[in-house]
Amino acid sequence: MSIPQWFAGQVMTADGMNARHPRLIIQQNDQTVNNSTTLVNSEITFTPEPNALFAYELFISYSAVDGGDFKWAWNAPGAPLASFTAGYAATAATTSADTGSLIIFRRPGNTTARIAGGTDTTSPPGRFHSAYDRGTFTTDGTGSSVTMQFAQNTAHASDTILRGGNQTRLLYWRIG
Repeated sequence: MSIPQWFAGQVMTADGMNARHPRLIIQQNDQTVNNSTTLVNSEITFTPEPNALFAYELFISYSAVDGGDFKWAWNAPGAPLASFTAGYAATAATTSADTGSLIIFRRPGNTTARIAGGTDTTSPPGRFHSAYDRGTFTTDGTGSSVTMQFAQNTAHASDTILRGGNQTRLLYWRIG
């Protein structure tokens, strides 16, 4: 179903009217990885409509030590993403969470992991950092699910935490 352009005399359907409403997915719980660069599935997962174009905004809250850092990627067969990301530079040395730091703005390839640095020196890390990923994606006819995955960028004995509750969330909506 495409997003309809409404003309006088047409019958409006609930599906047609609801197609552009934003959908919200929330990471309900903290998820922790330790000493691993293997991507794990987060709670940010959904199955978009097939044969459509969507826009999305992913707001990430995480905690990580300097040296372990944080990376995320999309497991999205059948839904190539055109994403634009921002996060702390993985080598950013800071003395506090409020100290300015280098950041990375990227346009990564569809299967490229996105990286954001950590600044904590103790574990479990207590500083909350933010990163974001926004863009568009198209879906093919398979109806495959889309899942955000995460891990440490460099294996480290300290925890890396994807924050849940009111912290990490995804908004997506159909645009075509």
